[in-house]
Amino acid sequence: MNPSTLIWLILLTPLAGFIMPILLGKKYNALAAWLSIALTGLNLIFSIILLRQNLHVANPHLVFNWFLLGKETYSFGFLTDSLTLMMLVLVNFIALLVQIFSLEYMEEEPDQYRYVGFLSLFVFSMLGIVLTDNLLVMYAFWELVGLSSYLLIGFWYQKPEAVNASKKAFLVNRVGDVGFLLGIFLAYYLFGHSNFLSFSSEMANVPDTSLIPVAGLLLFCGCVGKSAQFPLHTWLPDAMEGPTPVSALIHAATMVVAGVYLLARIHPLLGFDESVIVASVGCITMLMGSVYAIFQTDIKKTLAYSTISQVGLMVVGLGSDASIFHLLTHAFFKAGLFLSAGSIIHALHHAGHGFDAQDMRLMGGLRKRMPFTFVCYIVCSLALAGIPFFSGFLSKDSILAQVIAQAEQHQSMALHLISVVFFIGILLSAFYMTRQVWMVFFGEFRNEKADVFAIHEGSWKITFPIGLLAILSIGFIFTFNPLNAESTWFWEFMKPEMVEKSGENHWVAYLSTALAVAGIALGYLSRNKVFDFTVPTLDALYQKAFVNPVLKASDLLQGLDKDYLDRFVNVFAKLQVLIASMIAWFDAKFIDGIPNTMAFFAGLIGKVTRSVQAGKVQLYVAMSFLGLIALVIFIVFSS
Repeated sequence: MNPSTLIWLILLTPLAGFIMPILLGKKYNALAAWLSIALTGLNLIFSIILLRQNLHVANPHLVFNWFLLGKETYSFGFLTDSLTLMMLVLVNFIALLVQIFSLEYMEEEPDQYRYVGFLSLFVFSMLGIVLTDNLLVMYAFWELVGLSSYLLIGFWYQKPEAVNASKKAFLVNRVGDVGFLLGIFLAYYLFGHSNFLSFSSEMANVPDTSLIPVAGLLLFCGCVGKSAQFPLHTWLPDAMEGPTPVSALIHAATMVVAGVYLLARIHPLLGFDESVIVASVGCITMLMGSVYAIFQTDIKKTLAYSTISQVGLMVVGLGSDASIFHLLTHAFFKAGLFLSAGSIIHALHHAGHGFDAQDMRLMGGLRKRMPFTFVCYIVCSLALAGIPFFSGFLSKDSILAQVIAQAEQHQSMALHLISVVFFIGILLSAFYMTRQVWMVFFGEFRNEKADVFAIHEGSWKITFPIGLLAILSIGFIFTFNPLNAESTWFWEFMKPEMVEKSGENHWVAYLSTALAVAGIALGYLSRNKVFDFTVPTLDALYQKAFVNPVLKASDLLQGLDKDYLDRFVNVFAKLQVLIASMIAWFDAKFIDGIPNTMAFFAGLIGKVTRSVQAGKVQLYVAMSFLGLIALVIFIVFSS
């Protein structure tokens, strides 16, 4: 099949998956769900065919004319390079598993048609981002991703928390998107186009090269918003108010990793100093996410802060192949964790847990009731913690080895410090995941209101997706030697002609493994300790520094409007009414009065003269006699 035809099919199939369920409506909920799965499965097949046809082709770029601006033709293109092909398969694959999982998880939802439609819109938006070669077109799909997240996070709009979370996600992302849009404008000013594939080759022709890093950092603002990086990370934990399968899709393969994909495309615009700034943002985010995750009691919010931390690792890698490798492995184990959490929440909800179904303090002992979910959760947790023989170990160490190599090459104290914080992040990740696993699966069941014997595994619709994701989180999927990141097939897949490797640093693997094991040990030792300390978040700072001043300014402006502007308008309106009344009086008395008076007298004269023509001869003779007398008098006096 022609590549351009395949690309259009890949892009439009999820759009059909959005339109058709919405048209079917609530009456055909089950049909809409299965139709959406069928379309996503078909799209996955299209993506695999495109991958087989175009992997490592000489020119992975199809260009189309868009519109004519003056004498210049504005074009956009579709990419079929290794990164795009991987993302196409990954997004469709995770979306398919999420939709299968949702068949049972959302089975009782009366608006299931709306849910599956919004999921397909989300997939359509993300595929548009990874396919285009153009920042302006990417921005359009970028905003569609924001809209899709707003619709999905606030899907249960009856809950005020869900509505507030969706608005927060939408508005916080707009802050980053302002910088992204300014970066697009600046890039267009510098290069005369927004095709990011040409940026690296045309830098020498830019008149003012000092503005290139500025454009790169402005574009990075989009990554800060979408990928929940410091200081715009605050929307992601609240986004857990949406359905759990939505969380799996957002965190694993769509919205949150869109920023990392953008960074991979625009990193040529970043010099070394700017790269250190970007890596520092990722480092701070990684550390903050890990610390916040320790003190969470909500199973989904723990995983949300974990995502913030893990994406921070990808940003530290500056969108390199190592970052993309971690994006791939993270997609599998984080989707597995979220769907496993969804399996737990689903089981507890049906066992009478009610609104406490996400509180880990009311769980415990679930390994006995849900052994399959337990095994899958353990596998995905070990991958996240970076334990050898699991995928996270391979990708984390690849990023770490790369950062250390760059630090040594540039003799950069900042990168060395980032490497140290990276190691601390590995320790903390293993620590909070161990505590979470213990709280959920070990000990005794701690909710007396729920029936522990009613808790059970879901059907194949739930167990199949999490089982498959757990398998894909094992290191043997990526290499026959799961202790050596350099031997994975991923590097050959991305760039066979110039494999981006950092060389073997065995001590990095040994130290990271030791820290992960230490984190697990510390998590086990503190398993029964409840952390009552609440870590302050930036939400409180934003509330005091931005939200409260804006609200106060709004109150002042409202008072100004009500007490001064409205009064002025009211007085001016009353003056207009008075002037209008005076004009109306003058109009009635003079403008209308004079013609009315003349008309009255004309009518009176007519009435008098009409009376002499009453048809009586005697009256005519009398009037003739009076006329004769009047004529005689006139003649006498005139002579």
